[in-house]
Amino acid sequence: MSPKLFYTALCYFFAGALLWSQKTGKIEYEQLGISMEVPTGWVAQEGDGFLLIGSQTVPGFIMLTTHNYDIEQLRSEAISGMQFDQGSSLFLSEDLRNIAPKAISGIFSGTMEYQSVKAYIIGVENPYEGVGVTIMAATQPQLFSSVHTEVADKIYASLTFKKVDRENEFNQWKEFLSNVKLTYMDSYYSSSYTSGGVSGGYSSQRVIDICERGFFRYNSSSNVSASGSGISGYDTGGSAGDGSWTIGIGSDGSTNLILNFNNGEQYSYSLEYREEKLYLNGDRFFRTTSGEYAPNCY
Repeated sequence: MSPKLFYTALCYFFAGALLWSQKTGKIEYEQLGISMEVPTGWVAQEGDGFLLIGSQTVPGFIMLTTHNYDIEQLRSEAISGMQFDQGSSLFLSEDLRNIAPKAISGIFSGTMEYQSVKAYIIGVENPYEGVGVTIMAATQPQLFSSVHTEVADKIYASLTFKKVDRENEFNQWKEFLSNVKLTYMDSYYSSSYTSGGVSGGYSSQRVIDICERGFFRYNSSSNVSASGSGISGYDTGGSAGDGSWTIGIGSDGSTNLILNFNNGEQYSYSLEYREEKLYLNGDRFFRTTSGEYAPNCY
């Protein structure tokens, strides 16, 4: 779960009440090949990349999000704990359970916005290589009960996946992105118009070498500078590591370039090609294949 989604959920959580839209019963996401049932007595509200389920009588919330992890990656994240922004983190407080070959569950304790919370989390891998689902039931520790685990288990039991046939589209993207260098560049400079004022700017660059043999190389760098009033600074990033890449379905149903780093991290970029320009997550990337701009695939 991303920090953004987690923060959005805890904003709901600490608001104490929601103006729920009356979404009940079966909910289907055809683009993702996922469907599930909202339990009786509960109502759902869709957000940007998540589904939030609440009750007028049970404290806390249940949130469903999607992911591109396999079962071993889910297990690793659960064991190592989940760190988020805004003073929020969750750590496994009881043994992790295997509830199916491609699903695990556990009780977690931690904080949301520096306030104590207890959560029951189920992580499910998609059996058809699409996006999986995370189900989290959370509330304050003193209000947590078996009801939260029972409702989350009901949602899990109703969860169904079906294969979404986008093989031709994915193969076209794989061919288009194999053995290419993808480069994003951004810069800004501001001049001082007063004596002794501050002027400066920044530049940043991301380079992804996508290789036909299934691996990638990723590098990012940034350069920040300022002048005037004795201020100067410089900052640079470095290699973010190597790993394997694939084309898959994003949490919103879009086609994504998915980078699985060797250190366990995962980056996912929505792909779009319009007016002969390539965009990753809405940012323009230059696609090059030869000369000094050829990918490093050795």
